[in-house]
Amino acid sequence: MPEQEVLTLAEVAQYLRIAEKTVLRMIARNEIPCVKVANQWRFLKTVIDDWLLARMNVVPQDDLAAVLSNPEGIIPLKRLINENLVVPLKPGTKEEVLSQLVEPLVKLELVTEPQDFLRKLLLREKITSTALGRGMAIPHLRHPRENPGSGAHLVMGLCPEGTDFKSHDGQKTHVFFLLLSDSETLHLRVIAKLNSLFRNDEAALKLCRLEPAQALEELFRMESTLLHEV
Repeated sequence: MPEQEVLTLAEVAQYLRIAEKTVLRMIARNEIPCVKVANQWRFLKTVIDDWLLARMNVVPQDDLAAVLSNPEGIIPLKRLINENLVVPLKPGTKEEVLSQLVEPLVKLELVTEPQDFLRKLLLREKITSTALGRGMAIPHLRHPRENPGSGAHLVMGLCPEGTDFKSHDGQKTHVFFLLLSDSETLHLRVIAKLNSLFRNDEAALKLCRLEPAQALEELFRMESTLLHEV
């Protein structure tokens, strides 16, 4: 991993051009992705970049179609996922886990070149793990526009036993969301929403213990609760 990939509290404050005290307040409110290592806060630059872009309200001209039906840019998860895209997962290597997540997209003919798609997912993982901690991961391509142009879809994988996905908090990952979208705006907003939904370990553990249909309903309930909090 490149040396500058992991940032300290002082470095992330400098990177964001805000005071360290402001960053600490954001941590206390669970507003910024980070992990505590030996009583010191650490931040991944790529995750901070995704988080920062997701908070911006800039919509590129060629991405407007992704949010035309909802001017506020709130993407309901029901538009992206259904029971056919919820899968039980067996623990395994990153390649084995990602292969299981890609499978429903292949069955629905949303991905026609699975090996190439899987290769790109693994390349993204080599930069830094997409496991965000709290038992949750959001695998995705480095560049959304490399995704097949077949609309936006979200696969949810449930692994009750948990699997080692190289999470930065050192814990096993239980719930996976594989996002398929060639719109960078939608891509960032969905990642931001999922990150907000799983603000603690209990959310992922609860979800992965349910049957697929029940897990999907619980996900929608969590989303509805989050919207009412905003």
